[in-house]
Amino acid sequence: MMGMALLASAALGGCARQSYVALADDPGGQGGVALGEAGQRLLETPGQGMAIGGAERPFAVNELRRKADFAAALAAQPALPERFVLPIEATGGLGSAAEQTLERILLAARRRDYPVVTVIGHTDTLGQRAANEQVGLRRAQGVAELLRKRGLEAMELRVESHGERNLLVATPDATAEPRNRRVEVLVR
Repeated sequence: MMGMALLASAALGGCARQSYVALADDPGGQGGVALGEAGQRLLETPGQGMAIGGAERPFAVNELRRKADFAAALAAQPALPERFVLPIEATGGLGSAAEQTLERILLAARRRDYPVVTVIGHTDTLGQRAANEQVGLRRAQGVAELLRKRGLEAMELRVESHGERNLLVATPDATAEPRNRRVEVLVR
């Protein structure tokens, strides 16, 4: 299936209620859904719908109807992950904007029913790879501890180090790059 299809019960043809599939908006314009054993029925255009189990041809489903029919399903989708970056200064401490970022992280976690928070430490390429892995882990542990002290309530709090892997700015080995010294926090 190339596009995203939605399923709902909707009134088709009068008062009878019947389930149908509708092709959701596809910003890339590459979507489509084949229905049936041989894929003989096809939805190709966002806003098209087709009865399930019926022999009908695709029909137009206006935006207002799609919103009404699929509101519950769309509301049940989990919120997208939020990503925050805390730069590390040359002294090894957090940057001046860290206070505001920590508050935004806590707020993001409070908005979720069962937050999973992942704290990932990063380094530049100065030093040995194994040592950088440990430096990244200490950075992540420090931020995780700050979040705990400020009242973070999470279903799960993961602490990881990527060390000098996953550089923000690609550099050769043994290169100081301040933008690579950071802690990322993902809230899901």
